[in-house]
Amino acid sequence: MKHSKLLRYALFAGAAVFFVFITILVTRKKPIPEKEDALPAVIIQKPVNGTLVESVTISGYVEANAMIPVVPFVSGTITEYPARAGDFVEKDTLLAKIDDAPFRQQMLQAQAAYFAAQSTFERLEKLYKAGSTTQQNYDSAKAQADASKAQYDLAKLQVDYTEVRAPVDGTILIADQAVGSIGNQSQPIAVLADLSNQVVRLKVPEKYFDLFTLERDNLKVQVTRPAEKNMYDDAVTSATIENIAPYVSPQSKNFIVVCKLDEPGERFRPGMFVKVQVAYKTYENVPLVSLKARKMDGSFYIYDESDGTAHFIEGQNFPNDGTNFIVPEEYRNSYIVMDGQNFVFDGQKVRIFEEALQEAQTAANSHDVSEE
Repeated sequence: MKHSKLLRYALFAGAAVFFVFITILVTRKKPIPEKEDALPAVIIQKPVNGTLVESVTISGYVEANAMIPVVPFVSGTITEYPARAGDFVEKDTLLAKIDDAPFRQQMLQAQAAYFAAQSTFERLEKLYKAGSTTQQNYDSAKAQADASKAQYDLAKLQVDYTEVRAPVDGTILIADQAVGSIGNQSQPIAVLADLSNQVVRLKVPEKYFDLFTLERDNLKVQVTRPAEKNMYDDAVTSATIENIAPYVSPQSKNFIVVCKLDEPGERFRPGMFVKVQVAYKTYENVPLVSLKARKMDGSFYIYDESDGTAHFIEGQNFPNDGTNFIVPEEYRNSYIVMDGQNFVFDGQKVRIFEEALQEAQTAANSHDVSEE
């Protein structure tokens, strides 16, 4: 009885397996071949041979290496003001004239006091030599004459100070006074600068400290002033590193690098915004491709002409200059997928965008003809 029950179960299980097998055979469909027009389209390009420069770019502002505020040594009403911003002036050029009437009056008073004291001294000197007066009287008269002379010289100097002149050759950067305003030491008459000696003070992140200090002699600096689009070309000049701060600010985590513009010319002025490119390594005769070929993880795809497939190349720290990157030498003559790489996988068949576009245009033209 037990054996016949097991036999029935076995027959039932065998029938069930057979039924499932037959069902699979009946319902199985043949794989549908992938349609050519369903393949992803990509744009490809071969690397271009060229030179790549690795660099650090830091923004900054142009400064005059020495800006000299010119202040008057005496206060008074400005009666003449020939200074004009932008003018180049030589040393001792008149920048402003302060009303000198009060100072001339003081000079005349000091002159009269000096002449009187000098006359008294000369008379007592004769008496002293003749033994007709004491040493004390002689010394007192001499001291009075010397003090009067000093007061007179100071008064004359103050008259001279009413003419405010350029202390050095330079270009007037600021001249914001006017005739009738009060000139005094709290506000400059003008600000001068030597525009042939301009610098950029860069605030460089701490992570570049070794690069700047250890590779200083190998660094090449280029300063670019971006110009208005569609109006002028960018102003560009080379620069020389003059000074590297020997410390890093604990607050900002930056250190200061001073770069002197080699040839500032007419297009660089203090206060202008510039971008400073510091090149530290140059690669020559290397295969270059635009960075747009790389994915977010740094990888890219190459195209195999033999079978029309795309192949994944793992991302690495490929040298780049912010625009292009260096393709490994083994892919110098390979086609690189420039667009569409985010929609393919390794080994997948793809179509070239130009061919797909041409096929679509042909199909569209055929459709238009059939409708006519």
